[in-house]
Amino acid sequence: MRIVIVGGVAAGMSAASKLKRLRPDATIDVYEKGPDVSYGACGMPYYLSDVIKDADALVARSAAEFQKRGINVHTYHEVVGVDTEQKKVQIRTPDNNLRDETYDALLVASGASAIRLDVPGSESKNIHVLNTLEDAKRLKKALHEESSKKVAVVGAGYIGVEVAEALVEMGKEVFLIEREHRVLPGFDAEIGETVEEALKEAGVKLHLGETLKAYKQSGDTLNVVTDASNIDADVVVEAIGVSPNTSFLDNTGVKRHKNGAIQVNDRMESNVSSIYAAGDCASVPHRLKAENAYIPLGTHANKCGRVVAHQIAGDDKRFNGVVGSTVLKALSLEVAKTGLDETEAKREGIPVQSVTITAPSHAGYYPGMKKIKVKVFFNPENCRLLGAQMVGEKGVAHRINVMAAALHAKMDVTEFSNMDLAYTPPFSPVWDPLQIACNQIKCEKNNQ
Repeated sequence: MRIVIVGGVAAGMSAASKLKRLRPDATIDVYEKGPDVSYGACGMPYYLSDVIKDADALVARSAAEFQKRGINVHTYHEVVGVDTEQKKVQIRTPDNNLRDETYDALLVASGASAIRLDVPGSESKNIHVLNTLEDAKRLKKALHEESSKKVAVVGAGYIGVEVAEALVEMGKEVFLIEREHRVLPGFDAEIGETVEEALKEAGVKLHLGETLKAYKQSGDTLNVVTDASNIDADVVVEAIGVSPNTSFLDNTGVKRHKNGAIQVNDRMESNVSSIYAAGDCASVPHRLKAENAYIPLGTHANKCGRVVAHQIAGDDKRFNGVVGSTVLKALSLEVAKTGLDETEAKREGIPVQSVTITAPSHAGYYPGMKKIKVKVFFNPENCRLLGAQMVGEKGVAHRINVMAAALHAKMDVTEFSNMDLAYTPPFSPVWDPLQIACNQIKCEKNNQ
């Protein structure tokens, strides 16, 4: 059996490794456009600020290590086309030649690319993105130049906030520009405002509700022009999202969503026979939504890659779906969410209400207690839990996983309030903050 994998990072190498264990006789060829494979992209902001000093620490296994295990890894090889009838991929080699390779099964794990803003001056060498390990190395080199004192970050989502934190740690003067009127637009205002205050206290200059219009080069400095400000910066980081790398599938009949992400089922199969997809180039089944969701995270990529390996090997293992769990570090804060918010629930046609509370991270009499802000979403008609968002300096990152498990199990408010959660004064109050929020919920079933 000959398996071709397009992309050598999380999903691709997870699938290759598992498949080689399941089917040692299989011929596995991985084609990676860049020089690096199997690295932890989520650690790149911490590499910038020298929390992680060596980029090699982010690499789980090198191409050479995979080669020793019998997996053929071809770096600097880009798949540029697929012939689904002949079961062939067309590959551009490092010397810019084209060649074909046949497959019995094809996994598209081509990832996603950083979205660039197409405005005047966007070709400046001062502008960077943070999407690949190569990007991180280039950006770190630029930031460590003695002249790089002022840095503008365009986009205040997950990556933008994490990069802003890294820049604060490096002692830079930081400008954070976001066209929405709050940071972390994926979170509700009650959560985002806490992060905004922390960023302001750290010296980050927020430019919220501003849209980038142009860049103007002035010597080594770049003037960042918005519809409300002019900001001089030595380095600019654009962090406005990613777009799936799937254009090479044009004219193949492989179904994709509007953003280009490949549509898959719970076997990670596309609509075309023998073609699978996983990672940031694909959607994922969502347990709370009628349709798949595009949530490009390494956690899903690794799990989905393993599912593909089992499917190719003949084991009918399936992906159980996601509930949308995410967490990030924002300076001293932990910020997390899972499930649906009000906008998403209404879009799904689900009745939704919410409660917001502030509770202690652990027993108030034990030293070091911090406050946690908790917002819980629920269906008032059947009291089923729909989601939660949390922010605080302590006890958020792992606590959100309790709610994620509850959503996975389709629990209602009463069941969750009565869950037997562990308690001891250094780690929790008698009533966990999530349960305190649920105890505030009034719906017919919860009052029985």
